[in-house]
Amino acid sequence: MLVEALQGGVGFAVAAAIVLIAEPTATVTLVLAAAAALFLLYFGRAVVRCLTRIELDPQGIRARGPLEVAIPWSELCGLRLDHYTTRSDRSGGWMHLVIRGARGTIRIDSAVEGFAELAAAAYGGAQRRGHVLDERTQRNFRGLGISKHD
Repeated sequence: MLVEALQGGVGFAVAAAIVLIAEPTATVTLVLAAAAALFLLYFGRAVVRCLTRIELDPQGIRARGPLEVAIPWSELCGLRLDHYTTRSDRSGGWMHLVIRGARGTIRIDSAVEGFAELAAAAYGGAQRRGHVLDERTQRNFRGLGISKHD
């Protein structure tokens, strides 16, 4: 995640430097300003993710950091696990867990240490609440080795 922050910062700096140093035409300036804004947004999201820590306890899950959210298992409203593949055989890629509560949402990327444990806890919370998960989410949990029988 630190690499993503660095990439965003460098992208912003390069786009902004070209605008400030080269004095391009209005159209090119607009395109570079849009690129700089996107790189700045990417940088900000990466920094927030770096500063956020996920905590798990028997009562729920909490994201501590700049955008703090706590979701008690008793207030769990929805759960989705997406798999983004980089290969046609689905062997590569990453996962993204979305846990929705009554007062917020926590999004967790599979690069986070302990992702499988967090996913299993969220799955257990959804099962206890009687949530029916969509087929794609169920398939992705099975891919992690997590199912109703665990």
